[in-house]
Amino acid sequence: MIAKICIAGCYLLTVLFAPISGLPMNANGSRVIAQAREARDRGDVQALQSMIASVQGQASGSGQAYIRLALFEDWLCEAARVHQDNRLLKEAAEAGVAAARKAARLDPDSSQAQWLAGDMLGQLIPLVFAGGMRYGPQSNREVEKALQLDPKNANACVTRAVAYYFSPAMFGGDKQKAVEFLHKAIDLDPSSDAAATAHVWLARADLAQGRKREALQEIQAALKIDPDRALARQVKQQIAGADH
Repeated sequence: MIAKICIAGCYLLTVLFAPISGLPMNANGSRVIAQAREARDRGDVQALQSMIASVQGQASGSGQAYIRLALFEDWLCEAARVHQDNRLLKEAAEAGVAAARKAARLDPDSSQAQWLAGDMLGQLIPLVFAGGMRYGPQSNREVEKALQLDPKNANACVTRAVAYYFSPAMFGGDKQKAVEFLHKAIDLDPSSDAAATAHVWLARADLAQGRKREALQEIQAALKIDPDRALARQVKQQIAGADH
């Protein structure tokens, strides 16, 4: 069953990932990103930490390198969630925010940098005292800027959707808008990581409303895009075990 978070402005952001649009990449760089994504899918914390350590040595002065570092930290957040390791999740999110903000300073027009900062700020919300008040507005500002820079940033659409879903109505929460943003992410690129994540969230939303059949359809759509993603497999198990 989907988690419910009740503190003011607090919402849980599942990690959302896609290839880095517009990032110049040689064959080796593309291979490293593919390997990191596979490690995320497996929930392989050690492999991701090793890749992050390698990228850290290359990040100085390069906005694109900091984006890659932030992306890998974001993927480490997902692996931490798979293992229910909140300490690692907090460490990865904090490191990811720092890397994304460095990228944004070096490249103020980077939608990816803004999205990554906003996404990981959101992930910090349930992990700290008064996280909604501390990080919610910051996260929303970063994501809104990402969408202004690139309205077709599907990852930012998913992050915005999750914020709408979990924020209380008095703080701008709107479940209908959440669903609209999730469908927008899917329509932008139906075969992307972002679309898979959107399907996962639609499955969780359906399950929360007792729509088990619809939830199963959504999670099957997510697994069709990425059959090996541990996060989606966990949600499928939750759906299978639900009493609906």
